Amino acid sequence: MILPILCAIALLFTPSTVYAHAGHNHGGGGCSDCNPPTLGVDASGKRQVSGGLTINGQTFDAEAFKQDLDSQILQIGEPVEITLKIYDNRGYNELKHVELNLGYEEKLVSGVMIPHHPVTIEWSKTFDGKTTTTVFDKQKLLKDVNVQVLDNSPIIGVKFNFTPVQKFDANTIVTKIWDQKRNANTNYFHNALDIISNKPAPVLANTLNSIQAKISEETTNEPTISDSPIDKVNQDVKCSTKHVQLLRVSDNSPICVDEYQASVLIQNNWAIPAQ
Repeated sequence: MILPILCAIALLFTPSTVYAHAGHNHGGGGCSDCNPPTLGVDASGKRQVSGGLTINGQTFDAEAFKQDLDSQILQIGEPVEITLKIYDNRGYNELKHVELNLGYEEKLVSGVMIPHHPVTIEWSKTFDGKTTTTVFDKQKLLKDVNVQVLDNSPIIGVKFNFTPVQKFDANTIVTKIWDQKRNANTNYFHNALDIISNKPAPVLANTLNSIQAKISEETTNEPTISDSPIDKVNQDVKCSTKHVQLLRVSDNSPICVDEYQASVLIQNNWAIPAQ
């Protein structure tokens, strides 16, 4: 009786029954294709796409997960074009969702830090091939938003066009993409965008000279006043060649400013050219 019992115990603990078979998926549960779409490198670290991100013609290779960029300057009122070049090994038919987020911060909500983006632009495709574009922009920071897709499978280009109408923090770009099987990839591009207002046009030297001449003509007929102590101090103040000497209207004290500042002070009657 002892020998049959020992044989039965040995059969129960043979390696074939203790260790599960780690073979390929044959149509049961699990994932037969777990490769997410990517802007650059795949899960194994192999680069599938070069130039995965382009901002107004400036192209960058996308790394895994996060990276810093050379900041791109955007002006309020000027159109912007951001293009994502996506690799999906099963092509356009499998691509389901592409999301572009402008700006990133974390807000505390009910004790939990929640990611927040000032602007989100989403392109989505249903299982039957219908596509939609959705814009989340509560503060109305953008206008003229549209998305275009170019299918060159397995490479898909997704082009986002918009025009900023207000200055906001878009320093970080966050992209989220996934396919029909919810295989997903997220990339964080830090130091990506800097939105600025239009700079004032520089004041030319001849413009400043004409302003000075006009003021000089208007004050020609004023009574002559003898030099006061402050006038004597003013005569001793010398400005560099890059600056213009003015006199404050409030107390006639001298100041040295650049040409743009001089024009602003004169136009607002806060200062006059030094004689």
